[in-house]
Formats: sequence, C-alpha cells, structure tokens
Amino acid sequence: MKRDSVAQVARRKAALSSGRDIRRDAQSAEQPGRKIDSAVKSAKRVFDVLEFFEEHQNDASAIEVAAILNMPQSSTSALMRTMTTMGYLHYDASRRTYIPTARLSMLGHWISPALFQKGRLINLMEDLAARTGETVMVGLRNGLAAQYIHVIQARLPMRLHVRNGTLRPLAKSGLGYALLASYPNKEVRRLVKLLNACETDSSKLVDIKPLIAEVESVRKQGYALSLSLVTPGAGVVAMSLPKLQESSEPLAICVAGLTNALIRQEKEFAGLMAEAIRFHLSD
Repeated sequence: MKRDSVAQVARRKAALSSGRDIRRDAQSAEQPGRKIDSAVKSAKRVFDVLEFFEEHQNDASAIEVAAILNMPQSSTSALMRTMTTMGYLHYDASRRTYIPTARLSMLGHWISPALFQKGRLINLMEDLAARTGETVMVGLRNGLAAQYIHVIQARLPMRLHVRNGTLRPLAKSGLGYALLASYPNKEVRRLVKLLNACETDSSKLVDIKPLIAEVESVRKQGYALSLSLVTPGAGVVAMSLPKLQESSEPLAICVAGLTNALIRQEKEFAGLMAEAIRFHLSD
C-alpha cells in the first residue's frame, strides 16, 4: 500500500489535533479544573495509537505516530515497544516501522457472534478444538520470539493450559518451527544470526544446520511435532497457515496436549488440521 505523502500526513495531523481540541474543550466545560490522571492518559494513548492504525491502514514509525497524534516521541516509542512485546504490534527492524498483528482482530470476537464469531480463523480454531478435544492456539513471530495470540482452552480433565500472549523460542519450539517454515532459508539464517547475536550464554546458541534441516522437514511433512521441547510432558502439532489478509505476518496453528496423547494421535491431528485449514481458509 502506498505511504501517505507529507502533505497528507500534515492535513491529517491538523484534523486530528482539531478534533482533540474540541474534545478537550468539551471535557473542560463539563469538568472544569480537573486534570487527566497519568494512568488514564497512558490508557488513552494506547487507544489513540490503535485508532491511528485503523485510519492509517499501513505501517508507520513511532516518529510518524508521535507527530500525527501530537504525543511525546519518547513516550510513544516506549508505548509501542510495550504493545509489541505484548503481541499487539509487529516491529519491522529493517524499516523501523510498526503494524498491528492479528491478535488485535481476535480480541472482540466473543462480543458479537454475528460480527466476530463468523470470522474464518476463529471458526477454524473452534472446529479443531471441538474435533480434537485439545487446546488450540494461533501464533505468529514477534521479533525474535514466537507468540500465541489467541488460545481456545481444552476442556479435558487432563489438559495443557496456555495463556494468550505466551512467548516461545522461535528456533526451539514447535510453533517456531512452523513459523520459520513460512520463510525462505535465507531469512531463517538472518533471524538465527540475530538470535545468536543477542544470546549471552554460549550453550544456548542456535546451530543453523540442524535448524534448517528441521525446517525443511516441516515443509516436506506439512507440520511440526514438538514433544517436551518447551514444557515437560507436553507438546504441540503445529502447522503453517496460508497467507491471510487478517495478518501481515505468517501465522501458524497448533494443537497442544500431553505427550502421550500427541504420540498416539499425531497423524490424526495433522490430518484434521490440514482438512480444517482447507475447509475454512480456501478462497
């Protein structure tokens, strides 16, 4: 999508500023002398950033967001870094820009079934949860980690419980393997170099050759199987999702459970996942 011109940005900034002035005047008239609490101001800025992206519908740097919303640049940068850590924004280090992730679009699906629960990604997850009886998660790459952005918990007596926003190692988890399979090997190598450059413990450095072999295996097999790799006694069957308009980043879906169940039902779960993806996500 074509980036807005400087003139367009300036006009939008003026319009937004005018709108804020009107709202401030109205608030002052209703509550004279009352100052906005700092916590309330911080919360308001979060929504201002989200509404900016709703209108802008493109990636943007923290400098651009701060300028258009008339917010301090340092505060804006800190806020957007926090939103990235939580999985609501994705940061492109090469361009130094941010863009919302699919996690945002999935937050309100429970409020109005007519508007949200008919979304194909939610339908896919609910279908798999019903057919497998296990926990189902969708995740994406968040910087140099993998992150679950939406989880449907299993209702079995013995089950794996995973929270929304949980991070997993990008190069040492089933979710990470499935996500990396969506990238060309050149990009996988670049990400591994960045991971190793940030690692201070030499014993935790990622060996690129075994990782590339694992990623190639995932591509050939169609899914990743992780057993006790992150959580002892538990694991996932993870599968890359086709490119979706709902997300600017590759997504992967996982069926998570106890190790014994996954060993017995690996092929069954993988088959159900592939079938559900074709049914719900085919154009």
